[in-house]
Amino acid sequence: MLLEQRPGGGQVSVLTRNATFNRLLQAILAEWQFYHESGAASLDVLLLERGLAVPAGNHQVVWLSPMPLGTAPYLEVPLSLTELYHYLEKLFFTQPRHHIRLPLNQPVDLNVHGVWLVGKLLSLSDRGARVSCPALLPKGELLQLDFRLENYPLRVSAEVLYDIPAGDAPGREHPQAGLLFKPLKPALRLALRHFIERSFVETACAKAGIAAHDPCLSWLNLARKPWLELTD
Repeated sequence: MLLEQRPGGGQVSVLTRNATFNRLLQAILAEWQFYHESGAASLDVLLLERGLAVPAGNHQVVWLSPMPLGTAPYLEVPLSLTELYHYLEKLFFTQPRHHIRLPLNQPVDLNVHGVWLVGKLLSLSDRGARVSCPALLPKGELLQLDFRLENYPLRVSAEVLYDIPAGDAPGREHPQAGLLFKPLKPALRLALRHFIERSFVETACAKAGIAAHDPCLSWLNLARKPWLELTD
């Protein structure tokens, strides 16, 4: 389920021969709150390109390698952001999240017992979402969501896992609810995952001043058109 923000993870840094990719992946890690302050003395994990010398320090090395490395901790390149996220979650949290959450702020139509409500889609994973709407949606409520991602129309069914009453803080004027999509076709779940991964990359590129088609993106396993394989 999609919960409120929690304290960040550990200090994670990146070192490869490609300085642009280092900046890109560091920006993505910062979005996930696995960040390393530049010049900070403490470092928990170093994502290191296979073949480079291990820098001095008391940190764990996770190799970025184009091939399996036996028992050594490694992630295979081209890098899956979902696999990286899972690895870091398990490393730093006793109750790791299993799905990357993408912050959003866009309209969503909610059908509750035949009544349509206009709400906002606040965050999205490949298994669920967090929404706000004028009505409080109690735990266990079943509903239908209509929304668009990159102009692709989506209609999914969901169950309310938890509800959050409205508050006085900005952005909390309406109740919120955490939703679990059910059922979800494997092809749609995969498309959502690919969309979320690519959205984080695009955001990181914009923040780091990296062109959308920079060669450094070849380090990542990305689907350029996540909706292409979907059929009715």
